[in-house]
Amino acid sequence: MKSLIQKLPLSEQSSFVADRYITPYFETPWHYHPEYELVLIIQGKGRRFVGDHVSDYSEGELDLLGPSLPHWYRKDEGEKEGGSLVIHFREEFLGKDFLQIPEMQKILLLFEKSKTGMHFGAVTAGSVARKMEALLSCTGMDRLMCLLSVLKELAASTEYTMLSSPEVIGRSNRENDRLQKIFDYVLANFSQDIQLSEVARIAMMSPSSFSRYFKNRTKKNFSHFVNQIRVGHACRQLMKDNFSIGYVCQESGFNNMTNFNKQFRKVVKLSPSQFRQKHRV
Repeated sequence: MKSLIQKLPLSEQSSFVADRYITPYFETPWHYHPEYELVLIIQGKGRRFVGDHVSDYSEGELDLLGPSLPHWYRKDEGEKEGGSLVIHFREEFLGKDFLQIPEMQKILLLFEKSKTGMHFGAVTAGSVARKMEALLSCTGMDRLMCLLSVLKELAASTEYTMLSSPEVIGRSNRENDRLQKIFDYVLANFSQDIQLSEVARIAMMSPSSFSRYFKNRTKKNFSHFVNQIRVGHACRQLMKDNFSIGYVCQESGFNNMTNFNKQFRKVVKLSPSQFRQKHRV
């Protein structure tokens, strides 16, 4: 898979793109594009990468991503299919100066916030999901009015969290392709000992140059990124399986319980046992 600046198709009958995607895997890797993206997960679960943010996603979750914000939704290997409703639109889809009128100022502020990515809570996501479903069956002016209704509701919502740091924006295909290879390697090998020298070799850099590059590009240390992946995996195991915490520690790639507890608390703000008690399903 090669990362890319994604170019989206627009028909002559529409000023924005809206569609449903059900696939064995999400084909588009780490990428960015000049359009805003509203994405609703309707099937499957996995890991979301938005700028320098890493977290798990599951069915029913809703994100709004601004232009040139790199992102990737990686479906879990065990999931048979992944599904999403996605709307793409450019800032000027309503006309060059439409956002400047007084009535559009809340939506203009929403667009500004979305440049670092916004994750909406369950109540907002559920309500917007119904409107997105309706939008897919609309045409013409009704379709446009439905999108405006969605944006109005998002702009009024206080139920959201910000995702990425503001410094992370898409740059070039070559850099994104390099990061894609790094992410792929870590996701395939996080349960084992990951050597900085091996990852640097994949990136075709010296270890010191790679460390500086990764920190500059993602605004976090490489070791912190690896620990986020490991802790995310541990969280899923603690929620759904009867494995001992010691087993989850080893299976998630941590070499000892002391380090596991320390890194888990740093990411989750709870101990593994507290997390399991709170989130066990």
